[in-house]
Amino acid sequence: MGLFQFFKYDRLYIKVSKNFAEIIDVNKNKSINGKPVKPFSSERLLIAEFETAEDFMNELILKLKKGNRVKRDNVILFHPIDFIEGGLSEVEKRIFLEVAERLKGKIVKIWVGEELTNKQVISKLSEIE
Repeated sequence: MGLFQFFKYDRLYIKVSKNFAEIIDVNKNKSINGKPVKPFSSERLLIAEFETAEDFMNELILKLKKGNRVKRDNVILFHPIDFIEGGLSEVEKRIFLEVAERLKGKIVKIWVGEELTNKQVISKLSEIE
């Protein structure tokens, strides 16, 4: 990956559990987390209320970037924490991809497994950039 590619995108690691999200800008080693006012999860789905989840995560990203509304694309590693027993269905994968793409995810990867360090996230995202 060339030097231009390194600065072209913000790399975000988005960890989502039931009605909770943590977003980490791995390039800047900054993070933000929170719980939405209106829940986005149900008893069966991690993201049951699509627009609520998207709006909430977008607010977190804006706070993380200090309100900077630059139209910069993101490379996102989306990590569902809850409701993953038995693997993800195609529908769940589509939901996660769609949410991440609407968060300006130019390149998106879904990760199911242990939580990662920033260095591991960069490594996984470099595989797909």
